[in-house]
Amino acid sequence: MIRVLVVDDEKIVRKGLISFMPWEDFGMIVVGEANNGEKALEFMETNKVDLLITDLAMPVMSGIELMEEVSQRYPHIQIVVLTLHQDFEYVQKALRMGAVDYIAKTELEKEQFEDVLERIVSLIEQKDSLKRQLTSEEEIEETNDLIVLYALNLQKDEAKIDASLLKRAFEADIGIWYWTDMLEREKESILEWMNSKLEYALIVFQNLKGMDRKSILQLLRGYQKSDLFYDYDPVQPFQIVQSEELLAKEKKETKYDLNRIKEKWLSGEWIYDDAVFINMLHELKAMRMQPIRLTRFFYSLTDEWNRLYSQILSEPITIDDFLSSWFHFEIWLKEIREIIKVINTKTPYSDEIHDSIMRAVTLAQKMIDQPLTAGEIARKVNMSSSYFSQCFKDIIGQTYTDYLREIRMERAKEYLRNSTKTIQWISEKVGYNDEKYFSRLFRDYVGVLPSEYRRTDSKGK
Repeated sequence: MIRVLVVDDEKIVRKGLISFMPWEDFGMIVVGEANNGEKALEFMETNKVDLLITDLAMPVMSGIELMEEVSQRYPHIQIVVLTLHQDFEYVQKALRMGAVDYIAKTELEKEQFEDVLERIVSLIEQKDSLKRQLTSEEEIEETNDLIVLYALNLQKDEAKIDASLLKRAFEADIGIWYWTDMLEREKESILEWMNSKLEYALIVFQNLKGMDRKSILQLLRGYQKSDLFYDYDPVQPFQIVQSEELLAKEKKETKYDLNRIKEKWLSGEWIYDDAVFINMLHELKAMRMQPIRLTRFFYSLTDEWNRLYSQILSEPITIDDFLSSWFHFEIWLKEIREIIKVINTKTPYSDEIHDSIMRAVTLAQKMIDQPLTAGEIARKVNMSSSYFSQCFKDIIGQTYTDYLREIRMERAKEYLRNSTKTIQWISEKVGYNDEKYFSRLFRDYVGVLPSEYRRTDSKGK
């Protein structure tokens, strides 16, 4: 609570303010009153005061004199002046001396009480924030350890922290708050609040001594952009980070072959072999790809998976536009894996057979521009032609020939919609050297010739 002392030589003014102002609604309590500056100073010697509301024109000691004494003896006390219109020059002097606001007695009416207190509280908070920020610039360079609270997902409106938990915190950036001297009760309150949240992490940065404020803030922001994504663990919401290790890690540039990684995730092996799946997860995490790049990479993979498994999926695979942590990403990936596995358990074949068929599907997609027969692709996945055809139809839901024609026609539609390439070029890209034969197959599948489909789509756009 903000402890308030009201000082005015007119008793009716003092009693009116104390009685009618809705103090408690704004976190305030009137702890005393005085009719002049000397009495006010006597009161402050034995009582704690946070906010002084004082008249300017008073006998014995004026409001200006009282302000000068309070500023020297009790610099933490905020001051608001009471005034009449003719005291304008005094008001200007009072504001220059550090008063946060003034209240004009002649304009003070009951319906304005709430507005006045709301404005005063807001101004006090702004002044406190500025004062603490200046103090922070000195303290942050003197501290060895820093406790930092991160919001994992800045895009969620509901991911907002209770403001009461941040009273003594400094804001380093959007979604980053830090304490140079967090109290134990503050830590307990935040951790208790975080129990019901999966959108925040509390990190202790150690060994910061010797770093300037700019470098420390850069470290906190850099950690938010990459390492936080991988380090977050809801089982351990309060984690320790060694600053020197983080700085050393930033100097190293990780290199990886995205084409090779994509090829592995497009194979069906990770779906049926637990060991392969775990190894691929570990390999991917060790790369510590930038979160936004990881999201884009798997966004493109979902398109490929939807093509590969279109016949067995009841609905398309989707991924959120934003992944808040590796923990959430891994949950999503495991769910996708189980969806595909559960669908495939409806057939009586082993995981090895399912894997072979999925590899055949992947090959068909990759080699879509080549004339691959069922027999040729069966040999590539080490199956006999007849058994392959039977398994393919049972698992995918259509014959290999029908499946190949479908993915070729769908790819052709994409080319027609998104490029200006010739029909002959598109025909060859989807495995048909004869443009007329391709056009006839396309018409049978879509209902119109390729050229008509392109014109219609162009008009629609």
